[in-house]
Amino acid sequence: MNGVATADVTVVVVTWRARALVLRCLEGLARQELDGLRMHVVVVDNDSRDGTAEAVHAAHPEVQVVVSDVNRGFAGGNNLALRAVDSPVVVLLNNDAVPEPTFVARLVGHLRAAAPEVAAVTGRVLLADRFRPAADGESAVVGPDGRWVADPAGDVLLVNSTGNVLRTDGYGVDRGWLARADGHHPPREVFGFCGAGVALRTDALRDVGLFDEDFFLYYEDSDLSWRLRLAGYRVEYAQDAVLHHEHAASTREGSDLFRFHDWRNRLLLLTKDATARRAVAAVLRFVVTTASVALRRHGSRGEVRVRLRVLASYVRLLPAMLARRRTIGRRARVTRAEVERLLVPPAPSGGLRA
Repeated sequence: MNGVATADVTVVVVTWRARALVLRCLEGLARQELDGLRMHVVVVDNDSRDGTAEAVHAAHPEVQVVVSDVNRGFAGGNNLALRAVDSPVVVLLNNDAVPEPTFVARLVGHLRAAAPEVAAVTGRVLLADRFRPAADGESAVVGPDGRWVADPAGDVLLVNSTGNVLRTDGYGVDRGWLARADGHHPPREVFGFCGAGVALRTDALRDVGLFDEDFFLYYEDSDLSWRLRLAGYRVEYAQDAVLHHEHAASTREGSDLFRFHDWRNRLLLLTKDATARRAVAAVLRFVVTTASVALRRHGSRGEVRVRLRVLASYVRLLPAMLARRRTIGRRARVTRAEVERLLVPPAPSGGLRA
């Protein structure tokens, strides 16, 4: 990949039909205070067909654009660039995120200063919207610190993620979801990274492999984090590496697309990475819940259709996932049971599924 071999860090941004968003992201990268770092930026255009590649070339000629002839999703799009990266560190950045000027330098600096077994450093991802406290009767989002209404004049910033946490029921959640940013100061250690903004050691990626492209989008970062954990690596969080994220700007949360990949990929994740007992329990629970929803008098036909598609896709991919599970098990330096000690019980307030 031209220009990457001499870089200290390669920043990869995957985009799909979001020309305005990716241009705003690149403007944030152009403002980076790099403190001597040599940065190379790669945009992977997932067959957008909306003029994204041409617009990036015109506005940021220094950025390398890789155009895919199909939409490979977050996982495959990143892999398209990652296979050619030669820099010691790669930063992944969502196309709907805008980094603060010190984001890249602080993220890379944290990784350089960390112990060799730290394979990833996840950033402080804040929601792009500003918020104010909700008045009585107002429709609001509910976080651990209160009820909030999006308001451009508001003075409250809320957390999107300070890393991914895996729960004992197999769901991934964003640590800190909807907490007040000025009061959320979690530990440095975290189970997994958030793919919206993370620095990774490329040698660790060569050790455990890249994203699983069968995931397409959602849970691919949790899967890679779990595989890193099984290989003996750790993930840390850099509080001073900040970016602002328009959550679910490319894929609307709650849509059939979101639910299909969210539900199916959780089952794939557990099949590959968890203990057999936890994986089987999750699959059986999903089957029973699907049957229950289908038999309810007022059950959602739309939800049932999505659930049946999930099960059909899961069964189709099961042989490949079991083969990958065996490969991961042979290479593991840490047992699955040891990694599962890091899982946390579900919180009453729930959280965003990663």
